[in-house]
Amino acid sequence: MKQIIILALAISSFAYAAPADELLGAQAAFRQALSAQNSSGSKITSLQTDLAAAQSRLQQAQADVTRLEGELQTEQAAKAQHDAALQAAGERLNAAWSAARSGQ
Repeated sequence: MKQIIILALAISSFAYAAPADELLGAQAAFRQALSAQNSSGSKITSLQTDLAAAQSRLQQAQADVTRLEGELQTEQAAKAQHDAALQAAGERLNAAWSAARSGQ
């Protein structure tokens, strides 16, 4: 009879241990899932901040490209005018030089 009581206590002790172990395991799994969720949330916030900064830099770069294209067109037009003025001045100089030499 004593053996039956010991066996019954052992079985009941095991039965109580199994739910306690499950509770500990469930708590650990919950903490791990919560930690992963918090980590993902922090990473998402960081990535959103980085993305916003990159988009801002991109917009600024696009504005710079547009500005530089305009400046380049303006400068190329000015160079074309300077080239034409230089060509005309060179022709005038050659004509004046030729006239000065033939007048001697």
